[in-house]
Amino acid sequence: MVGIASRVTRAVRTSRARVMTNAAASSAPAPASNAYLLLTLHYVDGMMEKRGPHREAHLAGAQRGYDDGTIVMAGALLDPVDAGVFVFKNVDEAHVKAFVEADAYYVAGLVPRYTIRPWMVVVGN
Repeated sequence: MVGIASRVTRAVRTSRARVMTNAAASSAPAPASNAYLLLTLHYVDGMMEKRGPHREAHLAGAQRGYDDGTIVMAGALLDPVDAGVFVFKNVDEAHVKAFVEADAYYVAGLVPRYTIRPWMVVVGN
């Protein structure tokens, strides 16, 4: 009987240790997640024909954002090419707005409107 009691006591202690370890792990702060903003540039009709003189500067601005880590990815929507979408990471709305206002397409009048929206990423963060 002593052997059984000893084993039960050890099992209880082990279970308590697991519970305490799990409780400590769950009370630890969660790792910081990234905050994303989606920028959609709504293009004028005939964008493919009109963008030529401004394309190099537009792409250079996007590349700078990618290089500094604030733009995760960007590109145009297809069929039809009526908008461009940018994914910004860990910046505020003022940063994205300043990006738009300096963008070659916007300055040239090829982007009559744009939207900036927070994006809640649930997979791949």
